[in-house]
Amino acid sequence: MIRAEKNKKVNKQNGQALLMAVVLFLFLSTTFIVGISDPILRQANITRDFLTSRKSYFAGESGIEDVIYRIKKNKQISASGTLALDGSTASVSVVSSTNTKTISVSANNSSIVRKVTSILKAGTGVSFFYGIQSGQGGFVLNNNVKINGNVFANGPILGANGVTITGSAISASSSSLGSSIDDVTVGANGIGDTAAYSVTNSTVAGGLYCQTGSHNNKTCNTSKVVPDPVGMPVSDLDITRWKNDAVLGGTINGNYTITSSTSLGPKKIVGNLVIDGKKTLTLTGVLWITGNVTMNNGASTTLSSTYGSNSGVIVTDGIVSVSNNSSFGGTGQSGTYIMVLTTSNCPISQSCNGSYAVDVSNNAGAVILNAQNGTVHLNNNATIKEVVGREVIFDPGSIVTYDSGLANENFSSGPSGGWNINSWNETQ
Repeated sequence: MIRAEKNKKVNKQNGQALLMAVVLFLFLSTTFIVGISDPILRQANITRDFLTSRKSYFAGESGIEDVIYRIKKNKQISASGTLALDGSTASVSVVSSTNTKTISVSANNSSIVRKVTSILKAGTGVSFFYGIQSGQGGFVLNNNVKINGNVFANGPILGANGVTITGSAISASSSSLGSSIDDVTVGANGIGDTAAYSVTNSTVAGGLYCQTGSHNNKTCNTSKVVPDPVGMPVSDLDITRWKNDAVLGGTINGNYTITSSTSLGPKKIVGNLVIDGKKTLTLTGVLWITGNVTMNNGASTTLSSTYGSNSGVIVTDGIVSVSNNSSFGGTGQSGTYIMVLTTSNCPISQSCNGSYAVDVSNNAGAVILNAQNGTVHLNNNATIKEVVGREVIFDPGSIVTYDSGLANENFSSGPSGGWNINSWNETQ
C-alpha cells in the first residue's frame, strides 16, 4: 500500500510538469508570434498610409494641372473649387495679381493631407491657337475663302460656296442661339472636327458634334455639349504696356507720313501714320498711333534685324487700311511677324462712317491682324498669317495661312497674353 501511494504521487507531479511546459511553450510561442506580427502589421499600416498619401498627392497634382490647363486655354476659372479623384478630395484656390497667379491645392484622403502650390507668371509669348478667332460677331466667309488652320468663334460661322477650313471649326456660345455653322467644308482625310449647337449644309472630315443639323455629309454626334466661349489672346494689360514702351522712345505730335524709306520706333505718334508709294518703314521698336494707319500703293513695313527671332507690334487707336499690294515682313528669320493691333470698335461706333476697324485688300504678308473690339474686313485676295476680331468678314478669294509658331509668339516688347510656370512644389 505504501508503494502504490508513492507511485501515485510521482505520476501527479509528472502531469504538473507537463502542464507547466505546455503553458510555457504557449507563452513563448505567443510572444514570438506577437513579436513577429507587430512589425508586419506596422509595415502594412505604413504601406497603406503611403498608398493613401500618394492618392492624396496625385489628387493635389491633378488640381494644379486642371487649373493651369484652364488658364492657358483661356477658360473660365473660379477663385476656389473642389476636385474629387479616386476617393480623394482636393480643395483648389487661385489668387491673381497683375502678373502672377498662385494656385494652391489641399488634398485629403482618409485624413492624410498633401498640399501643392504652383505660381504662374506672365511670359514672353502671346498664344494664338487658331488661324482665325472671333468674338460674338462671328465669321462671314464668302465664296472660295480658304483658312489654312483652325477656326474658333464666340459666335456663328457662316460660309458660302467653296469655303474651306483645313483644320477644325468651333462655334462657341453661352447659349445655343449663337452657336451655328453653315455651308463650310472642314478638314480632310478624316481629320478636322466641327463643333456647334447647329451645323447645316456642311462637309466634315472628322467628328461632327452638334445637337441639331441638316444637309451635312453625316449625322450629328450629340455626345458633346455646346463649346464654351474663350477669351481673346491679347489682354488690356498687354496693350497698355506696349503703349508705355512706345512712349519711352518719345512722341511725335501731328500726322506722320513716310515720304522715303526710314526706320522708326519705339515712338508714340499723336495723329495718323501714312506709308505710301513703295516706301518702306523699318520697325525698330513698338509704335503707338493715336489716329489711323494707312498703307497703300506698294508700301511695306518690315522688322529691323535687331529683333532677331522676335516679332514686333504696332498699336493704333484708329482704323487700319492696307491696300494695293502693300505688305508686311519679319526680320528674315522664320517665325517673325508684325502684329497690327487696333483698339477701334468700328463699325459699331457712330463716328466710324461705316469704316471697318481693319480693312485689307491685295496682299499683306507676314502680319497678325487684331481688332478684338471691332470688325476685320479682308478682300481681293488678301493673304495673312493670323486674324482676330470681334467680327471677321472674308470677301471671295481671301486666304489665311496659320503658322504653328504663333501658338507661342514672342514679341520683343510688352508682357505676355499667356502664362508660364514659375514654380511647382509640395508645401506639406
